[in-house]
Amino acid sequence: MSSEEDEFEFDGEEESEEGEVEEDDEEDDEEDDEEDDEEEEPIKSNKKRQVESEDDDDSDDDDIPLSQLKSPPRKKKKSLAPPKKKAAPKKKVVSKQESKSSEQIVHSTIAGAIFDSGCVKGMLIQRLLCRWWYAIEWPRGIPDKPPKNYDSMDGMPGIFVCTSGDDVGKIKDCRDFENRPSFTNFLKKASSELKDLLITAIDEQTKALIEVEGSGTVTEKELKDMLKWAKKVNPDKSDKEATKVLKKANITKQ
Repeated sequence: MSSEEDEFEFDGEEESEEGEVEEDDEEDDEEDDEEDDEEEEPIKSNKKRQVESEDDDDSDDDDIPLSQLKSPPRKKKKSLAPPKKKAAPKKKVVSKQESKSSEQIVHSTIAGAIFDSGCVKGMLIQRLLCRWWYAIEWPRGIPDKPPKNYDSMDGMPGIFVCTSGDDVGKIKDCRDFENRPSFTNFLKKASSELKDLLITAIDEQTKALIEVEGSGTVTEKELKDMLKWAKKVNPDKSDKEATKVLKKANITKQ
């Protein structure tokens, strides 16, 4: 009997110990639940505050009249007028005669003054110099035979070259320089003589051109136009014009 009672008592103690353990576990669970509840409370309170603030904002918007909620009308930008352009100062028109008279060009020779002026006499001389050999025979008075130790140069009558002796290679020019066809020498002639010489030269050049190339060429047409111009030249006016040019010219060498 004593052994059975001891076992019973032992079992009772075990049951009591198990019961105590279970009670401790329940207490721990309750504590954890309380802590979770405490953590959830601030989160809920924050959410509640946010909702309340949103409600307050909505209520504030509800109090504003609709007229104030409309966006203000935009002001139209005034188009800026383009800046007015200043009128350019009018340039003074200077005639050719004024410009020529105002400019004082220094010429070293009389021939240079006539040539640069573009006067009629200057044009007669220039056009005659381009074909003088059709109207003028030059040189004249050249020796029939070359000097001793000299030979004639082909195509250059009156000019000889030394081929033997001490002066080999030396050139001797026997032409008449006082009457040679040059601008200076032609300027000494009257416009009437220059006109006749030019007309003769154009006619002879035209004949030679037709013999070589035939009629109807461009050069022939140019010669015909030049011939018309030459025939219309007034010699007296041409000489007077040249005289005026020389009076106004600043010539440094006569």
